[in-house]
Amino acid sequence: MTQANELEDAALEEATQAIGEGPVVMVNLIRFRDTPNYAHDFAEVKPDSRSGYYEGYVGGFYAACEEVGVTPQLVYAGQRIHSLLAGPDDNWDDIVVVRYESFADLRAILDSDVYACRAKPHRFAVVADWRFIATRTR
Repeated sequence: MTQANELEDAALEEATQAIGEGPVVMVNLIRFRDTPNYAHDFAEVKPDSRSGYYEGYVGGFYAACEEVGVTPQLVYAGQRIHSLLAGPDDNWDDIVVVRYESFADLRAILDSDVYACRAKPHRFAVVADWRFIATRTR
């Protein structure tokens, strides 16, 4: 069964073609689960969704970065405090913006074994909804 926030291979391949070469900035709009929903056999369970994301997922993500030799740049991470112009489904909890030297660098992280074992289980357990948007400077 596919998870609601899974990155499908076809979507990643389409993004690779559309984005091409050069730096890319990824915007993450995140809505957390009220309570984490970890698999029963996962050993690194966190007590709440925020710690599951910022300690579990981000910790696993940076371990994957180290494994593949990629150094992303965190541009911004913060909580949404008020929406001035938004729809009923735009109640995101946090916004995270990360710059990569290339989309290929991000793909290397996402394709790594460390990401699959240490980061992805946290993402599935704590993120209820997610938007992942690629941007580039004009």
